[in-house]
Amino acid sequence: MSTPNVSTIDIDSLMRRDGYVKPREAARALECGERWLLDGLNKHGFPHTRMGRAKWLNENHIREIRSLCEVPADRAKISRLRRSKSKPAKPAKRAQNVESAVTKSAA
Repeated sequence: MSTPNVSTIDIDSLMRRDGYVKPREAARALECGERWLLDGLNKHGFPHTRMGRAKWLNENHIREIRSLCEVPADRAKISRLRRSKSKPAKPAKRAQNVESAVTKSAA
């Protein structure tokens, strides 16, 4: 009895066709370190898919990790920056002290 010709499919290539990548490739896409990403997957709850011990990420996972790491703008800092740019620069205190010392000695 012979076995039928069944084409063997490499699981890695099948997953990549479906949009899943390994953490190494996801780290390249996120432009971060692989160790940082693995720590996030293991300890900090970054979204991913586990099959056995293997970790896989798809486009949605990568997008969500980016949004989790986003730092919102601090409105207070922005308004302070705008106010400081709109005010004229203050003269240096040392220059004022030198000028007042010169005028006092001249008198």
